[in-house]
This record gives sequence, C-alpha cells and structure tokens, in this order.
Amino acid sequence: MSSFLHGCRYFILPLLITLMALTVIQVTEASWQIWDEIIRQLPYWLLSIAAAMALQFNRSRLAYLALLLLVFYVSKQSSAQVFTTLNNYSDELFIGGSILISWFAFIKDRGLVSSHGILRALGIIIGLGLGFIWLEAVEHFQAAIIANSPVSMTYQALTLVPIMFCFVFVLFRAIWRANLVNTSILTTLGIWIFYYLQPDTFPLAVLLSSLAVIYLFTILIDSYFLAYRDELTGLASRRALYNLVLSLGRKYSVAMLDIDHFKKFNDTYGHDVGDQVLRLVAAKMARVSGGGKVFRYGGEEFTIVFPRKDAQTILDDLEDVRESIEDYRIVLREDKRQNKSNTQAKAKRSKSRNAKTKTVSVTISIGVAERLGGESFDQAMKRADLALYRAKKKGRNQICL
Repeated sequence: MSSFLHGCRYFILPLLITLMALTVIQVTEASWQIWDEIIRQLPYWLLSIAAAMALQFNRSRLAYLALLLLVFYVSKQSSAQVFTTLNNYSDELFIGGSILISWFAFIKDRGLVSSHGILRALGIIIGLGLGFIWLEAVEHFQAAIIANSPVSMTYQALTLVPIMFCFVFVLFRAIWRANLVNTSILTTLGIWIFYYLQPDTFPLAVLLSSLAVIYLFTILIDSYFLAYRDELTGLASRRALYNLVLSLGRKYSVAMLDIDHFKKFNDTYGHDVGDQVLRLVAAKMARVSGGGKVFRYGGEEFTIVFPRKDAQTILDDLEDVRESIEDYRIVLREDKRQNKSNTQAKAKRSKSRNAKTKTVSVTISIGVAERLGGESFDQAMKRADLALYRAKKKGRNQICL
C-alpha cells in the first residue's frame, strides 16, 4: 500500500468521519434532545465497554484513556465533595489532561497488570501534576514574561502554550506513524481541547460517547487487520484466503509462488535483508493484473487466486510479476553477514558511507492450476503446489502448469 493510501485509511478518513458525525449530531440536535436522560447515561456504559475491550485486545493506551475519561465524567456528574473540590481546578486538570493524552501518543501498549502498569500509573500522576506546576509557574512569572515578551501576551495565552505544543506533537506523531490508535489519541486530544474552549457547543455526554464509539471501532478494525493481514508484507493472510474461498464460484485458477533459494539467501545476508526481500516481492505481487487476489500463504510462499479465470488466461499476468521481481536489484553494503565485535561493528558503521555497494536479485517459481469440475479449493491448490514443485525441478524462475 502506498504511503498516501495508508495515510488516508488510518489518518485522514477517520478524522473526516468524526467531523462529519459531530456535524450531523449538531444539526440534528432538536431530534435527539428528547433522549437527553438516556444520552447522559451512555458514557458510563460505552466507556466501560471500550476499556474492557481495549484490555482484551491489548490496546492498553485506549483502555487508560477510556477509564480516565470515565472518571472525568463521573466527577462532572457527581455532587460528592471530593469531585466538587476537584472541579475547582478545571484549568489545571485541562492542561494536565492534555499533557497526559499527548504522553499516551508516544508510549507503547503494555499490560495493565505488570511493572509497566506501575510506570503508567506514575506517568498519569506526573502528567496531571504538570498542569498544576505550569499554572503555578505562570502565576509566579506572569508579570516578567508579559513585560519581556516581544509580542502581546495574556494570562489565557500563557496557559495555552503547553496545549499548543501538545497538539502539534501529537498531530505530527499521528501523521508520521499513521495508525488508528494514534489517530484516536489525536481525536481525543482535539475533543478535549474543544470542550474546554467551547463547553456549550456539545453536551459532555455526547462528546465522550463519540470517543467511546471511536475507541470501539479502532479496536475492532485493528483486530480485523491483525487477524486477516500479514504484518510484515501487508498482504492478506492465509485466514483471509480461506474466507475468500467461501465466496468463490465454480471457475477460478490458483497460483502458488515461492522465492527461489530463499533459505540460502536468508542465511547469507541475514534476516533483516530477508524481510526486506519478502516485502519487496509482496509489493510486486500486489500489482498483479487480471483481477488476481494476493495472499501470503506462509514463509516465502504466496498464493494468488484469479476468480472466473482459466489457467491460460492468467499466464501473461503471472509472467509480468515474475519478470518484475527478476529485474529488480537489491542494494547491499556488504557481501555476507559476519560475526564482528562491537568495536569492529562501530568502525564498520563509521565507514559505511564509503563502503562499496553490491546489488543482488531474487527470482520466483510459480505453479498454476485451474479448478476442475467437482474439485475442492484444497485439491486445486494441491495441484498448483505440485506444478510449483515441477517449476523448481526444471531450474526455477519459471511458470509451470
């Protein structure tokens, strides 16, 4: 997938959908206000469910955010003395909460009940505490800052300085590492800031319920891609292949593809280069024409299914893939992987710019089978696998029927 399409799928599209949903909610305000009592109860349920599902699917950052937002909502709805006192520090909580949300954009998902959980709890306390520290500093140095500032500054502007930095950092993080979790965290920060600056535009229950729904969709979509997409190559996985089988008609062809001498290549140049080759081959295969659907079957083996196509029709499409992989040159900086001491490795890296480069290439062998009448998909794929074996026996880098 190109970086542009990746960014659209994981960054631009979710933000557009969120903005459109909030716009629709605002336009139809008169229609849903009759459900006000039910809507005020939704954050309790939706945020709790989102936190539970996030923990189940190892999305601990979303779990923490859902739980913290739930506590925040409880504090706003409760008349208990402890929460009433806490709400008197709304500016401090806003700044500390913004810092805390931003911090979640830069850490990794880790188990809740572990040593990492203790560090996360400590980070939450520090993040919230920074809000109090910042406002204390502004109160103490306000006069000096305003007097020496080259531009006109107000107390309100000074309080917003860390918020602006937080938003810029999280925005760049979401663009640079485009994925649904980072986009969800950016959305959380945006809604958090929006509620503070415009508290009367949307009810808090609506905003928090929207965030809970975003978290739930993020978890479900992420889990889908985890189950049906190969993480290394980005291709559909074997599970996705057998899902496709359920929708195939009676006429289709199957191609089994294997990288020639991949084990030897891996042993010679190392697993990092081997992974690079797998990604390269996957990218070339993903461009196959003729309506082929590409899957990583396992290891260095790939499968392409051509619905409603016979074997002869797809040979030119597969030949284009084979040639594109054969013609591609991979640049290496050293002839083979060698064990070196740390000192030697550092010296090698320091001279890497002057190192001579070497190019290598890989080839693939392809076996093709067309489904015969009354034959199951596994039987057709077995014949394609036998054809692949014949291609290897004949010298590799070729297609066999």
